Amino acid sequence: MRKRHAKTLPMIVGIALLGFVLAACAPAADTTSTPESASVSSLGPVTPNSTPLEEETAEFEALYQDAIAEGGQLTVWAGGDRPNQQDALAKLFSDRFPEIDIHMAVDLSKLHGEKISEQLASETLVPDVAQLQTSHDFDRWKEEGELLAFRPVGVAQQFPGYADEDGAFLSLRVNSFVPQYAKVGVETAPSSYLDFLEPEYADHKLVLPYPHDDDAVLYVYTKIVEKYGEEFLQRLADQNPTFLRGTAANDMLVGKEGYLATLTGHIRPLDPQFSDSYIPEEDPFLAWVQRTAIFKQAQNPAAAKLYLAFIASKEYQSVLPSWSTRMDVPTPEGLRPLSDYPNADPLDFIEWMSDREGVAQAEALMESYFGPVVGESPLTDPYLLDVLGLEARPGTA
Repeated sequence: MRKRHAKTLPMIVGIALLGFVLAACAPAADTTSTPESASVSSLGPVTPNSTPLEEETAEFEALYQDAIAEGGQLTVWAGGDRPNQQDALAKLFSDRFPEIDIHMAVDLSKLHGEKISEQLASETLVPDVAQLQTSHDFDRWKEEGELLAFRPVGVAQQFPGYADEDGAFLSLRVNSFVPQYAKVGVETAPSSYLDFLEPEYADHKLVLPYPHDDDAVLYVYTKIVEKYGEEFLQRLADQNPTFLRGTAANDMLVGKEGYLATLTGHIRPLDPQFSDSYIPEEDPFLAWVQRTAIFKQAQNPAAAKLYLAFIASKEYQSVLPSWSTRMDVPTPEGLRPLSDYPNADPLDFIEWMSDREGVAQAEALMESYFGPVVGESPLTDPYLLDVLGLEARPGTA
């Protein structure tokens, strides 16, 4: 037995050595990741100064992978009257989800709504998502079965009435219009709409948007008429105000070029060095939510869901400078909770918008006092863009 082992030991050692040599000469194993084994793409950094929630971040992570797999594209049509109005939101979204290419097209909500309805009918829809002031459009689109139901985690915290119970739409943010006045040139800071009828505001000292060109502005004027009567409109017309299309340039011009005020400015003026604003205590003012929805015809539904999840999240809502759509986000410094203002009701605006016959009658009334709307779109008018220091951008069609 010992002799047999002695003879076979060199053979065993030889085979082992041969195996070692062959293994050393063999090509290295391919460690390149295949699509199936590739690591998932990571989210971008958390939005600065925000309050993220774990369950919403987990939703982001899942939807982000779906959106990347879908192609990483997203088209949003947003309401607004200046080309850069949604740039900050688009940047926040891109920073958080760097693999998604978002195209944000801004135009007047009423024009976006008309184009979308035409495209839905012809099945040539361009946007995946619409975020518009025209709340009645969303009611109609839902009734027609055009909206994709989706309720992200964050929607559960939206105030009652801000989101559709069936998931057809939710609210992006709370916007508002309040009186705005110049820091220099005004004898006494105004506190009532009646103050703007005083002689110091006469002869092109008021710069106003056409109320019959923008339903949100029209709502404010309608509420003023309810309180002060049509006489207010005549007295305002007698002040010889300057009318410009849109609201952004009006905001920027207050305190410049001799303009002392506008009735529908912003709580935080675009150029606070020259103007200030106040929230009426007794007069009506407008606070409204901008609805946002995904279409069933959307080419990028996964990316669209990611977008709605982001704008409904506490992470996004907690960095907004005005009132939030969420019940769990504190009111920003300098403001009281919106519920403390009985003279502003976002849900009343939605109800008012649904009465299109009443809106048309209000438009006709305003035109009878202030004349027809004149001028280019605020998104293309060279003078208005120059006031804002902006340039026109390519159209959305």
